[in-house]
Amino acid sequence: MCSGGGEKMRDIKVKVNGKDIPLNPFATNILGNAIWAMITSLRLEEKPAKVEIEMSE
Repeated sequence: MCSGGGEKMRDIKVKVNGKDIPLNPFATNILGNAIWAMITSLRLEEKPAKVEIEMSE
């Protein structure tokens, strides 16, 4: 979960090669805020409710 200064709680899950990577509250907060800032800066037709990101090399 991610929260800070009146922000909404966010659930952040990270998997690498199919394995869950545990995140402490600080890492969750940093990742959540960075990803949310990038997504909300895009010109979207509606406010995002859920963001899914999948990456591969």
